[in-house]
Amino acid sequence: MSQKDEKSASSSVELKAQTAFDEINKRAKNQPVLVKKIGAIVLFDITKDGKFEKSWTIDGKQGIIYEGKPNDDTTAQVTITVDDNDFFDLALGKVNAPVLFAKGKLKIKGNVMLAQKLSTLFKEQSKL
Repeated sequence: MSQKDEKSASSSVELKAQTAFDEINKRAKNQPVLVKKIGAIVLFDITKDGKFEKSWTIDGKQGIIYEGKPNDDTTAQVTITVDDNDFFDLALGKVNAPVLFAKGKLKIKGNVMLAQKLSTLFKEQSKL
């Protein structure tokens, strides 16, 4: 999908994931060590009703989180594709990633072991 297609797909849909990433990002700016613990670049592709909507990148090497695909000079070691509602529940601690994965609601491409490191971010998020 081109960047133009990505922008048009996400322009009119409000995502719960936006709220979750905003909160995670606020905390990450105050405690960059939380993101640096991941030590890798993780791409989240968020879908809604089976259609791609938006991406967020967690850059554990630089300790930053931003909307969009990884910067041109970087590549994600793992890509996680998940529905907006499922991601929001994951971020709130209402469900865990292995359950979503087992049900086919969370897809992981790349280094699965790196994806397991993300639980720290979500555990911290669920305390809010």
